Amino acid sequence: MNPSTIPSSRFSTQQFDIWRESIAVVFDVERLSGDAETTFNASVDAFQLGDMVVTNADLGGQRYVRSSARVRRDGMDHFVLNLYRTGGWRAQTPRGEFEGRAGQVSVLDLSCELVSDEPNCSLVALFLPRSLVEDRLPNLGALHGGAPSGPYAALLAEYLGLLARRLPTLPAGDEQALSRATCEMLTACLAPSLANLEAARPGLELVLQRRAKRFVEAHLHSAKLSTDAICNAVGVSRRTLYRLFDQEGGVLRYIQSRRLERIKTVLSDSRETRRISEVAAEFGFLRSDHFARAFKQQYGQSARDIRALTTQYAEAGAEISPVRPSEGQGFDDWIRALHA
Repeated sequence: MNPSTIPSSRFSTQQFDIWRESIAVVFDVERLSGDAETTFNASVDAFQLGDMVVTNADLGGQRYVRSSARVRRDGMDHFVLNLYRTGGWRAQTPRGEFEGRAGQVSVLDLSCELVSDEPNCSLVALFLPRSLVEDRLPNLGALHGGAPSGPYAALLAEYLGLLARRLPTLPAGDEQALSRATCEMLTACLAPSLANLEAARPGLELVLQRRAKRFVEAHLHSAKLSTDAICNAVGVSRRTLYRLFDQEGGVLRYIQSRRLERIKTVLSDSRETRRISEVAAEFGFLRSDHFARAFKQQYGQSARDIRALTTQYAEAGAEISPVRPSEGQGFDDWIRALHA
């Protein structure tokens, strides 16, 4: 990485299992039917643009999945905008089926279910936290799985393509200004499409729920994380908070699920050497039997199994040498940071 330019990283592999582990921060993936015996390639150049991550990628064909269980479990609510330079997508969402082609920009709401089949493609992806656009584009989730249309959508595609081409040479220090400019462009180009969507809705409760989830995410380590603390931070009553988390199985269940997910992320880091019980205690699990039971119930395997699998992947990665930046961080780490 050149310190005089915008922070960047590179990931490259021909091993689908290594790619699956990397993209698992966002999606569960599998090979498309008929592609299992073909050579797989994944090459991703990523750029950290303030509160956003932009990736420039060439990827083999695959199916991307965010199941209802995955959505509830990881709590991720970013938006992802994909500009397909080649290839396209065929998506199934709770709102229906959508199909797109090269030259279009798809909009994904990671707080919603998705199955998307995508052949070999070259694309630019923009990952951005919901908080950056929810005040300006509160109904952006109405485009989930589909694509904006009209002349402004074409302008947005041109902008994302130009941004990806320019980022490798732009000087460090311009990240926040570019992030703000990109938000302005998104607002200008996406608002016309949203205005024409009958499915768009104000979504006030969704905004409140996401604010509550962000508060939970920021305080997973805290012993003081409670329903009262969340109510005070978001400005809602207990009754309203319970209603917001009804689909999550309740507030306390959601908090436990998120803590278990964070523990799994920590244990999936091959550089983490602490005992499992120490990591669990850091997130409020003081009884080993309670933690072991809850972890096994959520993931179908034990924390020891996760650690063993991490060691296995680390050894495989060392043998096939996927290209990563010398600092040890890649786009998957940055996206985890956006979520945290």
